[in-house]
Amino acid sequence: MHSKRRKVESSSHSDTNRHDEQEALGKWQVTPVLDDDVMSDKVMLLDVYVDKVTDPKHTSRLIRDLNALCPIPSLQHLKRVSKLGMILNLAPEEETPEICLQKLKDWGLDTAGLGCEPRRLQVPAVPPRTRRQYEEAMKLWPCNFHENRYLEKVLSGKLFDDTDRLEQQKYMTKCLEAARYSSESGGAGVGALVVDPAKKQIIAIGYDDRGRYHLKHAVMVAIDLVSHSHGGGAWTVGDKQYFLKDDVSYKSKAHMQDVISDPVVMKGAKRHSSCETVSSQTSKVVGSDCASGGQEEARSRYSHGSPGSSDPVLKTGPYICTGYDVYVTREPCVMCAMAMVHSRVRRVFYGCPSPHGALGTTIKLNTLKCLNHHYEVFAGILESECKNILTTCPKNSVVNF
Repeated sequence: MHSKRRKVESSSHSDTNRHDEQEALGKWQVTPVLDDDVMSDKVMLLDVYVDKVTDPKHTSRLIRDLNALCPIPSLQHLKRVSKLGMILNLAPEEETPEICLQKLKDWGLDTAGLGCEPRRLQVPAVPPRTRRQYEEAMKLWPCNFHENRYLEKVLSGKLFDDTDRLEQQKYMTKCLEAARYSSESGGAGVGALVVDPAKKQIIAIGYDDRGRYHLKHAVMVAIDLVSHSHGGGAWTVGDKQYFLKDDVSYKSKAHMQDVISDPVVMKGAKRHSSCETVSSQTSKVVGSDCASGGQEEARSRYSHGSPGSSDPVLKTGPYICTGYDVYVTREPCVMCAMAMVHSRVRRVFYGCPSPHGALGTTIKLNTLKCLNHHYEVFAGILESECKNILTTCPKNSVVNF
């Protein structure tokens, strides 16, 4: 009898939790952080000269001759001819229709089949990147379009279903727990988590601890904890921080006084050597990666100081966060955003924006074409809860960087 009662109570408690989780889903929306060119429906325009085709029999020859005599590489996405006419050439402001037509004749174009009355017309200057842009571009001039189905799902808000969102909510809830501890212990009230989405396994949980050392932003701490999970790491693991070690979770069980020194110049042969080797190896690979255009994910060698050993052990493998997702309660700064580029993070999810944030507020660093690695960014998970943590931070906490 008692056993059945406990089962009923347990089931009722579980149903209540699920109901609360589902209810919480309706209070936040995940928003992609994308390039402005992708988010905009506005079509960039360019002036060209267009002439009427008076005899369709000459259409094929005219297209062939114009492509040979007057190619326009920047407009490869457009059809050369449409019901509006045939594109003759670009139309600089200082050039008249008569000058355009005379140039083509001087170059050897047989104008038979043309009306020989060019007019200035605006056409799409760049290829459409989304279906909405394509539909707008087609109103002006026929163009080619290769739909990116994944991007369309992102834009339509259909990329994540309720199961995905519940999982995101679960991870951000753990980040909030870390953020609260950060706030209570003199940090900036930010928590971060690294997860392996393939295994649905948390790799590390960290929090902002810059009250103890100014570089210990939540993301930086979380990445260092991932390094600990590989046998490395530059900073001492703090209380209530977590990393996965040899497939067995490890938690710091006591307050440990952290080393308040820059890991780049820290004393101690083992730690200095390890950090120096990581920096050297990473910079070499990043340089070669940039040269090749960053088309393929590079793989590097990196050093780890093995526990109990004074010498760094060379280990071959992917970048430290290859394939991992990062969750953080507040939008990362430039330093943290670049750290995630260098560690090859797969996706970033953050809760609330920051006045100095680098993933949507001051800049969209993840969209910069000059970088040799790009990760996806999504904002808004439990946004109000993440903001509340910041508003309850002690006034002496550093929260604006």
